Amino acid sequence: MAQAQQSKNLEEALQVIQQLSEVIQQQNELINQLKVARQLQHHRQFAKHQIAYFHYAPTRSGKVISDVLTPDYAGAVMCDGYHGYGQEQLPKATFGSCLIHIRRPFIELVKGLTLKNNAQATQTVKLLSRVFHKENNLRYKTTAEKKAQRQKQVKPLLDTFYNFIEGIAYPMHKLKDAVKKALNLKARVYQIFKIGELPLSNNSVEQSIRPSTIIRKNSLFAKSTAGAEANAIFYTIVQTAKLNNLDVFKYLKLIFEDYTRSQNLDLKAYLPWNPTIQQICGK
Repeated sequence: MAQAQQSKNLEEALQVIQQLSEVIQQQNELINQLKVARQLQHHRQFAKHQIAYFHYAPTRSGKVISDVLTPDYAGAVMCDGYHGYGQEQLPKATFGSCLIHIRRPFIELVKGLTLKNNAQATQTVKLLSRVFHKENNLRYKTTAEKKAQRQKQVKPLLDTFYNFIEGIAYPMHKLKDAVKKALNLKARVYQIFKIGELPLSNNSVEQSIRPSTIIRKNSLFAKSTAGAEANAIFYTIVQTAKLNNLDVFKYLKLIFEDYTRSQNLDLKAYLPWNPTIQQICGK
């Protein structure tokens, strides 16, 4: 009997976690409907709420992003240039691209060079470093100010980078691939001069998914679709709590304990940015 009761309690706890995850997703969808330009995890500087939403799908098909955001999504999507995410799936969306992913092949090239100083790959890395340095030292309070500062200070440096790689005559092998990738994504990168909310890189998202990547490597795989979907639910709750500076253990403990007292919880009152939750579970 005791084991059966524990199993029932665990099942109920999982249900409330799933419900809370759905409320977080609804908040995410509401922001999408308002056509706010954001990443899937909303950029920290201007977002009203910090959300990391994990979604399981058995494929990397472009249909997945259309299912998550809906075909009518008219905000911005920040990604690494994956060809499955594009205008075909989200015709009204604006796509940005991560400059760090563009820089990475050039850095790998430099690492393999014996004579680095005068190499074309070395020059590209230096030019991009100036872009990142200038971006990190901009001063602004609003998205409009950020866009204006970028156009004035960052764009000339990014123009210099692209003018340089476009002028490389007959690049060979890996350098050719790196240049081709950078040129293919140029239009997406330049969206930062139209949308102040778009970040220069996708690092914040990658930091949020890193724990799930480590777990995946350690446990190899989920044994079932239901297990993978449960993982996505827990990742959503945990990473969103972290983004909102909550102590995850305190947060989950509070949810479970309150649920045992009353099964008719107002889940919106337990969202990570709720002032009471911040006071009780904040770090």
